[in-house]
Amino acid sequence: MANKRLREILTAFSAVGWSNLKDRKKPLDEKKAPKQLREAFEQLGPSFVKIGQILSTRSDLLPEIYIKELSKLQDDVKPLDKETVMAAIEDELKRPIEQLFLDVSQEHLASASVAQTHRAVLLNGDEVILKIQRPHIQEQITEDVALLIRLARHFPKHLLPMVDLPKILQQLQTTLLNEIDFRNEAKYMDEFARYNQEIPCVGVPKVYPDFTTPHLIVEEYIPGVRINQYAVLQEAGYDLADIGQKLMLSFIKQVFKDGFFHGDPHPGNLLIYEGKIYFIDFGITGELETGFRASLNDMLSSFTTQDIDSMTQAILTITTTSEPINKLQLEQDIERMLTKYGNLELGSLSITDMFEDVVAICRRHHLQVPSQMAILEKAALQIEGLFRELAPNINLMTLAKQYFLENMKSDILHQTLSYDSFLIELLYLLRHGKSIPRRLHQLVEQVVNGRLVVNHDWIDYNQRFRRIESLTNRLVLSLVFLALLLTGGMLTFNPEVLLLARSLFALAGLVLIWIFYLIIQSTKK
Repeated sequence: MANKRLREILTAFSAVGWSNLKDRKKPLDEKKAPKQLREAFEQLGPSFVKIGQILSTRSDLLPEIYIKELSKLQDDVKPLDKETVMAAIEDELKRPIEQLFLDVSQEHLASASVAQTHRAVLLNGDEVILKIQRPHIQEQITEDVALLIRLARHFPKHLLPMVDLPKILQQLQTTLLNEIDFRNEAKYMDEFARYNQEIPCVGVPKVYPDFTTPHLIVEEYIPGVRINQYAVLQEAGYDLADIGQKLMLSFIKQVFKDGFFHGDPHPGNLLIYEGKIYFIDFGITGELETGFRASLNDMLSSFTTQDIDSMTQAILTITTTSEPINKLQLEQDIERMLTKYGNLELGSLSITDMFEDVVAICRRHHLQVPSQMAILEKAALQIEGLFRELAPNINLMTLAKQYFLENMKSDILHQTLSYDSFLIELLYLLRHGKSIPRRLHQLVEQVVNGRLVVNHDWIDYNQRFRRIESLTNRLVLSLVFLALLLTGGMLTFNPEVLLLARSLFALAGLVLIWIFYLIIQSTKK
């Protein structure tokens, strides 16, 4: 069976021009190859369509030209007949249909490469949507990815020098196995509901866990209007600008506060019903750790502050690489990028363009972007596009800044935004000061391994030692000041030790005065 499928795959790729690859000396045509890949995927059926659709969300793995071409893949598949659907449901829930539903609609709502959806009514009268996987699609996808991995091992690297095929397929395998298990989707919906339970304008369908299996999910039916049906919404009395603003604020909250966001918010997955924006279909989601969110905030802030150092540090924090980094060249590329945005008005800034430029720089310097960044980039593209159509007169960056100031005051990052420039600089120390031990460790490693390079001039060594001693004293005092400030800040949250906290702040003030005194003295010498 596997050999037969392997021949089908090879035949499909040969038909679009990818034949005798081992004998080719030159890389594949960069303009034709992406289209040829899409055409081969279309010929190979539903499992390859799904594989291509997943790849189209991974700008961290594929060049932009491939992403755009694979995004054109459509679910042009034959719908399952009702008998097949009923048999699949009974097989999943191990009971006859009449013991599960009062009714299951004959007509499908949607038929995609992996699953098909129908309206239904439970025995208790609840109207629901059921999504059932195509029979054996999970096994087919698993087999196809395994065959692709097998082929990739023999694929000449020079034909697609910009693509690491084995790595792409290994990551793809993990993503697909996660997405085609509907229990994961149910879990993500519950998690999204928990994060937004106190947000009156955001909703998510209720999941019925007793009717959910790896291949079947049953959820509440939402009789809403698609968010891009503008005329229908206006006739119903909705303010489009208000919807756009609520949508963008929800997305900002998902990314920066919750660290959990809907990864595919296209218009078909956003419904307006009873004043709420309902997010549906959680096949793709993104999760962001606290450190990643902080670096992401640094990146976005750098576009408006033109801070090259902060942007460089943020990029290096969230990326990985096994190759030496030309930091000077990286900073020059970042400077060119920031200069481009520095000439734009605040309202003209596009978050999507920013993401694309950052990813392009990372790829140029062989910096591996985390997969969540790619998912976030695509989600931001969809949300920003809808926002600009719904609320063209609302300034996106102003809206984002307003959200940070009003809704995230409990976070030290956003508390600091309301103070003067001194506290903003202090925030930089609080965030990046944690890198001092790591940098000291790198310095010690260089000394131990004999790789430390010291550039020096032939000058008076007594003068040099005095200078080093002065700098060392100031560094130590600065670290003491920072430690006192951090400790005092943490203690202010405990009323029982408030006096101690104030004492530490006073002591920190004295240390700061002493640092200034040393600086003034050094300038007189």
